[in-house]
Amino acid sequence: MTRPPRALERVRKLLALATSPNPHEAALAAARAQTLIEAHRLQAWLDAEAEVRDDRDPITSGDEQPLEVAKKIRPWKRVLASVLAEANGCIAYVSDHSEGQAMLLVGRQRDREGVLVLWEWLVRRIEWLSATHGSGRSRKWHEGFRIGVVEAIAEQLSTVAQEVRSQVDPTALVRVEPAYAAHREALDRFAEEHLRLGRGRGITVDVRAVKQGRAAAPGIPLPPRR
Repeated sequence: MTRPPRALERVRKLLALATSPNPHEAALAAARAQTLIEAHRLQAWLDAEAEVRDDRDPITSGDEQPLEVAKKIRPWKRVLASVLAEANGCIAYVSDHSEGQAMLLVGRQRDREGVLVLWEWLVRRIEWLSATHGSGRSRKWHEGFRIGVVEAIAEQLSTVAQEVRSQVDPTALVRVEPAYAAHREALDRFAEEHLRLGRGRGITVDVRAVKQGRAAAPGIPLPPRR
């Protein structure tokens, strides 16, 4: 069960057209892209003949395809990775690396690919938005602003799965829901058995900057799926 490569190409083209320096547009573009990814992800489950436990795309720790490797992963990127992972059936975590730290994803290859496409675009977009709205501001301010933008994007993405599923025949959803549940159980079981992930540390941020980031990217109604 794999996502058609053409689906990710459509996502890349959509994001390439989103060049506005407006955080509103960034959040909306991310939601549109996630809508395409979720639609194809759901269709893949509907078309699957095998049970989740027999899936030929196994769950792995993700160390073969890190989202990022750096001396230290910035807090806002940890938040962004968690948001995208949750929306795409993965678990994000930070692991020690020879170069410092690596941002990794527990999940199946097809799901990691969807996260990676959004990650590459959103990291650049959020950094650009932060520079555009916070010229001369401190690093602490930019960290808070970026987390605020990520929170606004998270609110957009949280409605995507529901929007996509609302357009699917209810009888088909009854068939696919157990597969979704089994996938999540397998994901959590893999993380517990192989990684034993601990609780993440709290993040100290500039609250005012977070609010400014959120205010710059308020919730926008999702467009109808085409």
